[in-house]
Amino acid sequence: MKDLFDIKGRKALITGATRGLGWGMAEGLMEYGVETVIWGTSEKVEAVAQEFRDRGFCCHGITADLGNRESLKAAFVRSIERLDGKIDILVNCAGIQRRCPSEEFPMEDWDAVLEINLTAPFELCQLAGREMLKAGYGKIINIASMQSFFGGFTIPAYASAKGGVALLTKALCNEWAGRGINVNAIAPGYMATEMNTALLERIRLFG
Repeated sequence: MKDLFDIKGRKALITGATRGLGWGMAEGLMEYGVETVIWGTSEKVEAVAQEFRDRGFCCHGITADLGNRESLKAAFVRSIERLDGKIDILVNCAGIQRRCPSEEFPMEDWDAVLEINLTAPFELCQLAGREMLKAGYGKIINIASMQSFFGGFTIPAYASAKGGVALLTKALCNEWAGRGINVNAIAPGYMATEMNTALLERIRLFG
């Protein structure tokens, strides 16, 4: 497989990489020889990056608040500097969840989920896309969800954001595929991660 998909020496940025799916995706890239910048929301990200470095991987940790657009832009600049001015791969994996019946769903939760789960991925696609277009090469992977298609229950903001991610991916693919950038989305089902702790507990209790 490593001979078939040779990405050794490429440079990647992945958000939400201190735990869960993002952590696993970051590990996978580094196992294939990719120099990787991982983003997290706290100083924990540097500890995780150090753990990867201790395993012999080339990893940099950056703290970023995806709910703050200035923080996001500054973190992107720092990431490109760490990667010696180049980015080949972007993985938009970070996300948050809020659960509440739709008729009671707080607008502040709506705003937070849409900002982090949809607006931040678009801005990162835009920032990375500018660099990739100059190089004529790039791979962008957005993490959508099965809720992009199903809608779910008590998660109107999350479903709306992930539906937006799916269509954003198509829109960017339409514009950039002919210019050397592949834009794709992965839509995972339910995973045993911290985001789904409450849901998994309910399944455990009630089957």
